[in-house]
Amino acid sequence: MSAYVEINSISRHSLEFAYGRALQEQENHNWTWAMTGMRAARARDQKMLKVLERAANLIQQIDEDQHREHRRSTDKYGESLMTTETQMWVEAYKTMDNGDPCENLMWIYGAAACLVGYVA
Repeated sequence: MSAYVEINSISRHSLEFAYGRALQEQENHNWTWAMTGMRAARARDQKMLKVLERAANLIQQIDEDQHREHRRSTDKYGESLMTTETQMWVEAYKTMDNGDPCENLMWIYGAAACLVGYVA
């Protein structure tokens, strides 16, 4: 099954599927899968950029929906931050948009490539 979807119709389900695939491919040491996304990120592929922007916005919204009340009522700095996954997706979008994709985020780029349809 492929996670390819139209950019404007990326959903929580398709995002979770693509990220799950990234984690699975990482566990299987499938560097080719991640490097497909990394190459597209380095090339500033416009489809990838749009997908990453949409995905980062969606995951931020999901994070906010899940932790809104707790973040507003805590006195602990660490509990007021976005989740690691959210930070990684946002940073992947920012670094790609700036033309300087980070190799540490290659699995996120791979997940975005999965959403675009570049990898199965």
